[in-house]
Amino acid sequence: PRLSNFTDFNPLERMEEVTLRYVRNPRELGHPDLVVLPGTKNTMDDLRWLRESGMEAAVLKHASAGGAVIGICGGYQMLGETIIDEVESGLGTQPGLGVLKTVTHFAQHKTTTQVQATLGTNLPEWLADAAGLHVSGYEIHMGETRREAGSPPLLQLHKAGQSVEDGAISDDGLAFGTYLHGLFDSDAFTRALLNGLRQRKGLAPLDSALEYARYKTRQFDRLADAMREHIAIDKIYAIMRQHQEPLC
Repeated sequence: PRLSNFTDFNPLERMEEVTLRYVRNPRELGHPDLVVLPGTKNTMDDLRWLRESGMEAAVLKHASAGGAVIGICGGYQMLGETIIDEVESGLGTQPGLGVLKTVTHFAQHKTTTQVQATLGTNLPEWLADAAGLHVSGYEIHMGETRREAGSPPLLQLHKAGQSVEDGAISDDGLAFGTYLHGLFDSDAFTRALLNGLRQRKGLAPLDSALEYARYKTRQFDRLADAMREHIAIDKIYAIMRQHQEPLC
């Protein structure tokens, strides 16, 4: 109910090959190929909602039956074994869903940055086509998530001149999490993900190109054109220059 960053799923909504559903109770879950736990404005409150609504049990049943699961940002935190929160809710140590071998510590500092990333090279077989792909997106979260020994990262984030491991993959390779928002905007990754799911069902891979990134760029161009047509941009720039504070 506290879902954030809903634009993460816009690419999936536009694909004829995908049926995307937002589920609020276990009866609606059915037998999907993939369950995604999205970002949230309040991880601990939504984790409690998962438990009280019965959705946690439904997700765990899906995972134990061999279903694929992805957690993004707050959803990634929930999939771990433990969440320690002395900052946001003050609830202290709480158990997660236990799908991923991770521990999350909430912190006062909030990470907000655009990043480039590279998928790992040792991905599970059904995601093998995504290995080594370059993707981009953004981080916006509180806290740090630590993987336990033997739990491989999903990708490498490239920021501030450094490469930082991000995300985690489950022991069976069917679940993973990441702090990277906008992952599905990367056409090559999304195609690899969908073809991996199709492969698991015995379906042929998609041979059509996914062009959400190009579609998104066209929409921004349309917005820019409309602004230039209906707003006196030059006048706004002049006002901004007029009121600009001198630099010391």
